[in-house]
Amino acid sequence: VALGYSRDVSKFKSIFEVELYYKWMSNLIEFREGTSLILNDNFEKDLLTGTGESYGMEFLLQKKDGKLTGWVSYTLSWATRHFDELNNGEVFYAKYDRRHMLNIVTQYELSRRWDLSVIWVYYSGSRFTAQIGQYVMPNAGFTSFDVVPIYTTRNAVQMSPTRRLDINFTLKPNPDKKHKFKSEWQFGIYNFFNRTSPYRVDIVPTNLGGYEYVQNGLFGSIWSVAWIFKF
Repeated sequence: VALGYSRDVSKFKSIFEVELYYKWMSNLIEFREGTSLILNDNFEKDLLTGTGESYGMEFLLQKKDGKLTGWVSYTLSWATRHFDELNNGEVFYAKYDRRHMLNIVTQYELSRRWDLSVIWVYYSGSRFTAQIGQYVMPNAGFTSFDVVPIYTTRNAVQMSPTRRLDINFTLKPNPDKKHKFKSEWQFGIYNFFNRTSPYRVDIVPTNLGGYEYVQNGLFGSIWSVAWIFKF
């Protein structure tokens, strides 16, 4: 179910849109707690089915004309799941539940041949089930002790957010000259500030004898040059 509103702001050559949505989902699939997929050729028995909901609102402000064009979009959203055999039957956040998503895309015509585009994105971190402690108990035969981990409720912890700035320059052909085919050069910097996007966490020991989570990032700063042509 979605309800939207759109308004043409002619004074600023812009369009403003807002939309509310609510989605019901059924027959969703998750693995049973403790499932191992390594050398497991009968994993279907560990599949569980459940339901889910997602809801939120989206905003968009877009400017299409003039030397400065682009858009700003923002999404505030929630995504939940419910499985009778997971999280003690209580509703939990989906792994990809991201509370905030912000995109700013701008393009500016520096001259007749040069364009500058800048993209800035911000996403809330994805969720995971964290280990917050452990305790020791004797095994069934009382021959040794087992270390049993203690976890939060399912997907209760969020990873760090993703922040990224991309910059791109475009060199277009001279408009005063005739060309057999159209081409342009692009010089780009992906992730200008080299802030990697967290995609997983590892538990590592500390100097104080405890443990801590370390987030591993993906895709640092990438510089590129491209030649694009049409014929």
